[in-house]
Amino acid sequence: MDSETVNLIATDPPFNKGKDFHATPDSLAAGARFQDRWRWEDDVEGEWVDQLADDEPHVLHVINGSRQSYGDDMGAFLCFMGVRLLEMRRVLREDGSIYLHCDPTASHYLKELMDAVFGKRQFRNEIAWCYTGPSNTRRWFPRKHDVILFYGKSDASPFYRDAVRVPYKEASFTMGGSGSLATKNRTGDYRTGREEALRRGKVVEDYWTDVPSLSVTTERIGYPTQKPLALYERIIKASSNEGDVVLDPFCGCATTPVAAERLGRQWVGMDIWDGAHQIVIDRLEAEGLAGPERTPDRLFTFGDVTYSTQPPERTDAADVASPYLPVSYRRRSERWERLSRAQIVAHLVEAQADGEGVTCGGCGRVLEREFMQLDHITPRSDRGANDITNRILLCQPCNGKKGDRYTLRGLVRENKRDGWLKDETLARIAQDNATAKAERVRNEMS
Repeated sequence: MDSETVNLIATDPPFNKGKDFHATPDSLAAGARFQDRWRWEDDVEGEWVDQLADDEPHVLHVINGSRQSYGDDMGAFLCFMGVRLLEMRRVLREDGSIYLHCDPTASHYLKELMDAVFGKRQFRNEIAWCYTGPSNTRRWFPRKHDVILFYGKSDASPFYRDAVRVPYKEASFTMGGSGSLATKNRTGDYRTGREEALRRGKVVEDYWTDVPSLSVTTERIGYPTQKPLALYERIIKASSNEGDVVLDPFCGCATTPVAAERLGRQWVGMDIWDGAHQIVIDRLEAEGLAGPERTPDRLFTFGDVTYSTQPPERTDAADVASPYLPVSYRRRSERWERLSRAQIVAHLVEAQADGEGVTCGGCGRVLEREFMQLDHITPRSDRGANDITNRILLCQPCNGKKGDRYTLRGLVRENKRDGWLKDETLARIAQDNATAKAERVRNEMS
């Protein structure tokens, strides 16, 4: 998807529940299933880790911390979510918002991850969706709430508070007193103020007890993790207007698309389940919102809704919205450009070797391999390449100082000013050797 094209993301991804989910047999969603179990060895792509290490190290720190505190399964789940949340951030408009539905299994880990991706200042609410139902727990209180994490992309992200007002309870009002919810109107009349407040209602708090679970409604279609339409209609009303674009990249049984259509929004739904598109059709038809019309070049269209199994071609390749996730024109990459992080490090260790150690390209210190970290010569934020021709090994202090602020030349200048430069000649030799090694690798693999 093109960058900065979505007003609102409302999604219900896997929760890391450690079990498999299956739709009810003979239901509308029969055949739907997904595995919510995670293993670092099986479910994490090396390219994800490389991307995070290079472009979003603070996100990778959250993932690694969760692996230490919880285990590899949580680390694998957060890595899966991390690379997707970064893409969600990319497609959100600058005034966009995101609501991520989860439960206490991973909500606190996901919040830390979203703090890293969107920034802790953009956190708005941790909403508790509370519901009731039977429980046979013996050793703790019944677990009867989900969590919805609400973030804006920037301070410009709107919140339409009047769209999510709910009625006051009559018992909440008194005719005055320090705890009164009925305020005076402009003439000082408590009674009229009470009537005005009753008419307007209140903005719903961050705990929602008025949306029942699907176990007590006729809305259920058999999908294993289906959520109520009323829940997502409230989210959509709070953070979008009619005509805005709403995205759900884990749309499952189409609750977000149906809620968005009912409220006059444009929407995009994605799901790995082959039957998800048919659920969209069936649910929209049941709502009286659409009727299918097949065409030779598409599986179906109705109204302005289109289904495709191929991702759309991006049209913004020359206009990068996020410098930390640069987008280039489509072309076939060379083999040397696809070297893994580990392969690049191995080549540079050989190039920058000095006796039993490795020379830092920033300060000229010779240290053991374990103290060296891979960095970019020209920062990614300045459109620096991500391949071996733009890589150097630095000691940990130099790597931390350089960050995405300095070029390699700028780092050496800062080290000289701060008194950290140990041997400029050795640092230059390490740089030259790394550049020469990159050229040899490129020539040999081209």
